[in-house]
Amino acid sequence: MGTITLDISTLLPLPGKKGVLAGIRRMLSVALAGGEATALREEKFAAILKHHGNIISSVCFAYSNDAEELKDLRQDILLNIWKGLPRYRGDAQLTTWLYRVALNTCVCTIRKRGRRLPTVGLEGVDLTDDENGNDRAERIASLHHIISTLPPLDKAVITMWLDERKYEEIAEVTGLSRGNVAVRLSRIKEKIRDFMIG
Repeated sequence: MGTITLDISTLLPLPGKKGVLAGIRRMLSVALAGGEATALREEKFAAILKHHGNIISSVCFAYSNDAEELKDLRQDILLNIWKGLPRYRGDAQLTTWLYRVALNTCVCTIRKRGRRLPTVGLEGVDLTDDENGNDRAERIASLHHIISTLPPLDKAVITMWLDERKYEEIAEVTGLSRGNVAVRLSRIKEKIRDFMIG
């Protein structure tokens, strides 16, 4: 068997000794269990992180606002992308596949931990400036909070829309028809708009 070379700094961009060591062990066990890690696979993985890392970040951010949980979710997504990369055949767009992996990982990881996915509505969150002049950053934080409380499917739809994905791609990832994506997105945006206007 040839040597296995993994650029751990590329695979594990998040700091933290405990997380890095656990991540290294997981990555190495995956590489060893799956046979030789080829240079091509490493190149594809590095290219995904370089060009599409924002997909991973935006999905993680939609599912949690806890710093430690964000690191864990990102780590789990990276691991699942690494493990799934040899099976990716290009039947779907790469971004579609990445969204599927990221969304499925977040939902499964959160459920495994015994934490229920938030399904609270948008009630009670006001994105307008208050008399104290809360700024845009605070309103964006409130918007993130609103999105994080949506049901999982709505959260996936709005996250992909905010990432400027086409309705067809959102439909392919979520399993909805294009028409259902449009209707669902319209309802989500209407709720958010109502709270932004006041």
